[in-house]
Amino acid sequence: MIHKLVGVAAAFGLVAIAAGIATQAQEKVGAGKDPQIGRAFRVPYRLTDTNHFLVRVRINGKGPFNFLVDSGAPALYVATETAAKIGLKAPEKGFWTPIESLEIEGGAKLEHVKGRVEDPFQLVGMNALGLPGASIDGILGFTILARFKLEIDLTQDRMTWTRLDFVPADPPVPDDDARKNPPLEMQVMGALGPLAKGLALFIGKQPEEKLEPRGFLGVEWSEDASKAVAIRRVLPDSPAGAAGILAGDVVLRIDGKPVDGVKGAREALASLRRNRDVELTVKRGGDEKSFKLKAGEGL
Repeated sequence: MIHKLVGVAAAFGLVAIAAGIATQAQEKVGAGKDPQIGRAFRVPYRLTDTNHFLVRVRINGKGPFNFLVDSGAPALYVATETAAKIGLKAPEKGFWTPIESLEIEGGAKLEHVKGRVEDPFQLVGMNALGLPGASIDGILGFTILARFKLEIDLTQDRMTWTRLDFVPADPPVPDDDARKNPPLEMQVMGALGPLAKGLALFIGKQPEEKLEPRGFLGVEWSEDASKAVAIRRVLPDSPAGAAGILAGDVVLRIDGKPVDGVKGAREALASLRRNRDVELTVKRGGDEKSFKLKAGEGL
């Protein structure tokens, strides 16, 4: 039953991303307020065992943490255990917790956003039973996702997030009485988390999959009709940037092996892990240049 509920929630989340966020993109708050507006970011994601999308984020420079992409959630939620690890505390008065910076793997960054330090029943239940195959540290909800146009191709290992010139309003804050005496349906949903914890004592927790992150070079590339792979952008403070790779370089070889299109380049780097060395040979103008890079970790 829990698997079924999770699958339905994921399906509704995708519908909302496709329909709701596209509508919000048409609303404007004024040009030039953020240099990232209009930029597209390639965001690595993981599809969990429960068909949820997980991305990695840093909060106030700390992390990385696994966050669900869920437009069905109204706002940004940070699990209480995660908040404790980074010293993020809910205010004594007020509903929202101010967050100075939220960095999403792939280069997108938001500053001065609001979040809620709380344990929604989805997080409690899924983490207790180990259903997703990975620990979940929070939820990226509508107030974060509405700032981007999301494009998801399940044949690719990255989403495309394009920053919009739009800042959504905060969800309405429930009054004190509503928080102390929530509606019956909210009480029922809130009880699902502790129920899942109880079930975990009897049936055990599914072990978390141990994944080794791929090595991070910090380049975005594209190919032309002849399958030549050109560096489109070099991320700042990345291994590629430190090595001297420039936008416009055309990748000829990776570790001495010729590159045939973007797919071939990805396959050549699929087994690359952090702190491993890799050599890129590029064509710059009429010259060939070789660069040695030490792979980093994305976030």
